[in-house]
Amino acid sequence: MAETIRVTGLRETQRALYSYSQQLGDRVVLGALRQGANLVRKQAQINAPVKTGKLRRGIRVSRSKIHRGRASQDLIGVYISVRKGKNGAFYAPFQEDGWRAGKRLVPGKKFIDRAFVQKRSAAVDLIVRTATASADLLARKLGL
Repeated sequence: MAETIRVTGLRETQRALYSYSQQLGDRVVLGALRQGANLVRKQAQINAPVKTGKLRRGIRVSRSKIHRGRASQDLIGVYISVRKGKNGAFYAPFQEDGWRAGKRLVPGKKFIDRAFVQKRSAAVDLIVRTATASADLLARKLGL
């Protein structure tokens, strides 16, 4: 289940960034989104069940691949996932979403969803502060 946050009030900052360069604007916005996502990731690591610690260590913030190679304004984003592969916790979806054991449903722990709900407002505030500060720094460096 993907949940999204719409950040309002950044339109002017985003417009000023993109007026100079799409790539610089994307870099600043992506950095701010990563800051907010890392805040949620830390809470998800706290909420994650720990038996071996593999699930907790495997929670990562990744960049959304939707935006790559296209000129857009609203498709840039990041997401939180659990590392896959040989060293990843294959059981992460079962812990998060639950599973069926015969006819009975074993409910999921929803540790990532709970982390999102707990840190949503703090993450939005951090995203706004980081994007504004980065935009001001970029404007000073470029002399805008």
